[in-house]
Order: sequence, then C-alpha cells, then structure tokens
Amino acid sequence: MKIAVMGDVHSNHIAFETCINHALERNVDEFIFLGDYISDCAYPQKTIRILHEMNRRYKCRLIRGNREEYMLNHRKNPDEKWTYFSTSGSLLYTYENLSGEDLDFFESLDIKGLYEKDGFPPFRYCHGSLTSSREALVPENKNVEVIMKELDVDFLIGAHTHIQESRSFGSKKLINPGSVGIPLHNGGKSQYMILHGTNNGWEEEFFQIAYDVDAVVKEYETSGLDKKAPCWTRLNIHLLHTGEDFTYACIQSANQLCREAGECVNGLNIPEKYMEMAIKSLKLRL
Repeated sequence: MKIAVMGDVHSNHIAFETCINHALERNVDEFIFLGDYISDCAYPQKTIRILHEMNRRYKCRLIRGNREEYMLNHRKNPDEKWTYFSTSGSLLYTYENLSGEDLDFFESLDIKGLYEKDGFPPFRYCHGSLTSSREALVPENKNVEVIMKELDVDFLIGAHTHIQESRSFGSKKLINPGSVGIPLHNGGKSQYMILHGTNNGWEEEFFQIAYDVDAVVKEYETSGLDKKAPCWTRLNIHLLHTGEDFTYACIQSANQLCREAGECVNGLNIPEKYMEMAIKSLKLRL
C-alpha cells in the first residue's frame, strides 16, 4: 500500500504537477492532500483545476488549510479590507481569482481526517492541528506533547510549517511531508512524501523534487501579481529559489517602521514603502 501525501501547494501548480507525476510513476494507490492549496503564487484556479481532476481520476482525501479559511472568512466579512500592498495583495489577488464554486468546495472540506483501511493501522491527518488549521506543531509549541500523548492512534500527519520532518513521541510519530509549493530548506526543491503500508505499520519516504522554478517566477509577471504585491513577490521569488524565508521578518520590521512613523494601520495593510524600507534595513539582496 502506497499513499502520496502532499500539502502547502500555495498555488504553485507547476510544482504540484511535478510531484503528482513523480508519485504516479511510483504507482501510488491513493493521495492525501493536506490543504493550503492557494495563495502566494499566481493562477490559483489552475491548482483548483488539478485538485478536481485528481479527485475525479484517483482515490483522494482532501482537507482544507488556513489559507482556504482566509478566503472563506473574507467572503463572510466583506468589510475586511485587503489592498494591493505586499501584506495583503497576494490574498486579494487570490480571492479575486476564485469562483463561488471554489469557495463552496473549500467550505465542504474538514480541517482533519482519519485514515482507516483493513489490514493497516489507522492514522490521523490535519493541516495545522486536529483542532485548528493555524496551529503549528513545532518543537517550541508546548501543546504538541499533550496532543501526541492524547492521540488515539500511533501516527499523526500534519502540514502548515513547510518543514519536512518526522518526530517520535514514545511509540507515536508526528510526520510532516513538507511543502509542495513554498518549501523551506533543501534549496527550494518541492517536497512531499509517500507512506508505505505493511502489516507492521507505516513507513514514510521523503522526496525533494527539482521543478521549473523559473516558470513559476515568470507567472508573477504574466499574472500581474508582481505589481499587486511587489515586495511580497520579491521575497517569494527568493524563497522559491533558495528555501530561505524572510517574509515574516520583513513584515515585523515594516510594521515597526510604520508605527515609528506615526501610522497605525492594520497589519495586513502596511504601506508598501515600509516593506521596501524593511528589506533595506535587513540588508536583504532580493
């Protein structure tokens, strides 16, 4: 039994297709998709199209992530102001390129799932945690020990952190397949895993896959996303090439610079000039 597990696509349909083809060449039996299908890269509708096609042709299990919930919450709160600055421009661009049917599809998904199949031990999977799509199951999160202790199965698969890893908690294991679309580390290579099932349980096999990063970068320009979220685009392009993430450091710095200038704004709508200043203050070469 072989299950391909993929999460955090972030609209990177080119990396997504590369990982899917890689998995199909290895004759996987099923797919589990862990959410955060959209935002950050261009043309989210292309990623949605792939999801629907996969769901039609293969045995797939899908849950939603925090990025899908951002879109759903924005639909419910039309007064939420997203603007074409770097801090919310990518979200606004993504929302404007989704249909009502896409949002209904996200609404139909849960944030967690339970895998059960005769002859194999059950396991649970989620995007962030079993109770929140935004919770990060990282070592510094003291709640992780409690979650794993109370877990009623031996395996928990999560995403959200973009860090490919496996950690043991006694007889239990927490596994993260990494990120398909915006991977951290590994030189920016796309990440996913295959679970191999035997009578003795499940064993994870991690993959880091090279793909056409330049084609993804080109789509920022053809889509106009590079103009709608300029600094965010530059930070993401650097991340795609290197696996180094400076986005949140820049946002924190820009927010501080904005406050020092006497401008108190929503954290999602920091003026672009402060993002530019933050990139310079952090001495980033983008």
